[in-house]
Amino acid sequence: MHLKRLALAALPATAVAVAMACYSEPVYPGDQVLGSFRFEARLDAARTTCDASVPDFAQLNDAGVFLFEGTFSRDTDAGTGFFTVQGYSRDAGYDGQVATSTLRANAPRATCGTGCEDSAIEETLKVTLFSDSQARTLNRDCRQFDGGVPDGSVPGPTENGYDVSLACGSLTDVFLPGTRNCNCQPSTCTTVYTVQGERRD
Repeated sequence: MHLKRLALAALPATAVAVAMACYSEPVYPGDQVLGSFRFEARLDAARTTCDASVPDFAQLNDAGVFLFEGTFSRDTDAGTGFFTVQGYSRDAGYDGQVATSTLRANAPRATCGTGCEDSAIEETLKVTLFSDSQARTLNRDCRQFDGGVPDGSVPGPTENGYDVSLACGSLTDVFLPGTRNCNCQPSTCTTVYTVQGERRD
């Protein structure tokens, strides 16, 4: 299961229907939009303990990749942050240039048995945000990022919007066993993806 499906799984079906019926220009929480990104997530087999061939654990194309879009925003007065996917906003924390968003939601797993009621996924997106000049230093390729801060100005507000154009990091799904009528096999496992996000607005 990937981020787009998990975000929707946390919404009541009626809320999804209302959101689709009343679609308008998106409004993001907080007073500062950092940017909207188109992400490519690629399976990191070396850090993955789930069997990625099992439908419970992956929604990938033949190259081991899936795509999603999301928007980072924050409330500068309250010091709170958000990451919005398909109209659903989840909490996000910002530490310097690093944004982290974790969401836990119930997620049925066929491998837990048909009577299992409360198997779950805890998903964490953790990315470093780069300004346009920093992104150019990396040739807009997250494979060039070694964990250090590249040359260039750090992301920040400008008269033309927030200066951030690239996001590099990881998406981690921890699959948690249920406790009611569950026989999950394996009980717990982790799927990890490397993530690159290109700003789209």
